[in-house]
Amino acid sequence: MASTSTQNIPNGLDLKNVVKASQILSGEIVLNRLLKKMMHILLENTGAKKGFLLLPQQDNWIIEVEGYIDSVGITVLQSIAIEASKRVSVNIIHHVARTLKNVILHNAVEKGDFTHDPHIVQYCPKSVLCTPLINQGKLIGILYLENKSTANVFTSDRLEILNLLFSQITISIENALIHAKLESKIKESTHTIEVQKKKLKIQKKELEVTLRQLQSVQTNLMESKKMASLGNLVAGVAHEINTPVGIGVTGASQLEVITKELVQLFSTQRMKRSDLQKYLDSAEKISNLILRNLNRAAELVQSFKQVAVDQATEQRRRFMLKKYLNEVILSLKPKLKGTQYHIIIECDEDIVLFSYPGFFYQIIINFVVNSLIHGFQEKGEGQMIINISPKEKETLILRYSDNGKGMSQEVAKNIFEPFFTTNRHGSGTGLGLHIVYNLVVHELNGTINCESVEGKGTMFIIEFPYSS
Repeated sequence: MASTSTQNIPNGLDLKNVVKASQILSGEIVLNRLLKKMMHILLENTGAKKGFLLLPQQDNWIIEVEGYIDSVGITVLQSIAIEASKRVSVNIIHHVARTLKNVILHNAVEKGDFTHDPHIVQYCPKSVLCTPLINQGKLIGILYLENKSTANVFTSDRLEILNLLFSQITISIENALIHAKLESKIKESTHTIEVQKKKLKIQKKELEVTLRQLQSVQTNLMESKKMASLGNLVAGVAHEINTPVGIGVTGASQLEVITKELVQLFSTQRMKRSDLQKYLDSAEKISNLILRNLNRAAELVQSFKQVAVDQATEQRRRFMLKKYLNEVILSLKPKLKGTQYHIIIECDEDIVLFSYPGFFYQIIINFVVNSLIHGFQEKGEGQMIINISPKEKETLILRYSDNGKGMSQEVAKNIFEPFFTTNRHGSGTGLGLHIVYNLVVHELNGTINCESVEGKGTMFIIEFPYSS
């Protein structure tokens, strides 16, 4: 009978052909090319006259590949919803998606559970095969194959061989989808880098405007003998801000370069896992460098503002005190490089603060700079010690000392006054220790005292409450 005819069915489907087809599919990772090859192989080897690959999209199934054995050919990446396509049986697709089992119809119009299906009734296909593509327990797609004119196409023997091919198709599609997502992420990352680079350039221009404004303020203040020393501060701020911003722009440019190199490796299919790991490690380090330097620039501007407005806008966070102090000292390496000045930190590793790390950064920086400018003036070597110890429950004592030339009692009495400096004609501004005093007293709710003996060095003692 015509309904059981098996004519015009390819008879070359064997294990050798399946292995060959699997090798072809495993060697292709670009999604659209893979899908075309896949559908071509299926139409050549399964006996189907038309075939469809459906992929999940949110709560629906969409047709991504459509192929016909005749002149219509193969079309990929269509993203057509099955309800709108009228090309496949919606009921069969949902049944397979729900049960994760094959639907095989040898004479769909006359036998089986779908004889009254609208698609079957309208188009009268004889042989139908709908199979789920499952990888590691996850349904990643559905294959739908039809032969309208011939019954009994998808026999159990044929299906046993086809299952090997379907397994390779599943793995190849999964790999290609991952590849496509990675490609999309790299493009997105490249775009983000470009946006960040533009933002950095804008921020640099804004900072340059701020510097010009500061220089204008400098000009006005220079007219007043009382405020003449502020000119030195403005020049210092200009230099200090340009350095971290310049490092930030350089870091963004380097990030762009290594991203383009990764994209090149990716696009030529030469990218290895080690290349991706190397890129991620470098991107993390460069991003941290950019963020650290931009924060430094912001802190410098904030420090200048604190001369007029003694308040902080930073957020509190929990941090390991000794680890953070080591980071602060690390940022001072350029100042200490090539010198005989050394900094020692004496602090318990386990002390954790819930406070404002930026305040401690400014306090330590100002202490060290003060030692370098004043304490070790005309001295080629010296030692600075930062000692942290608990006084009682929820109270810490921070002692900062140097073995510099010290100061007189008269000088020590005025050390925290704004614009007071013994180095008026050098690089001193008279603002550093005034900022430290305001941070300790008004922001940390602590106390600060200075002890100094001429010829023997100076010690600052800070007591402040803390919580972890």
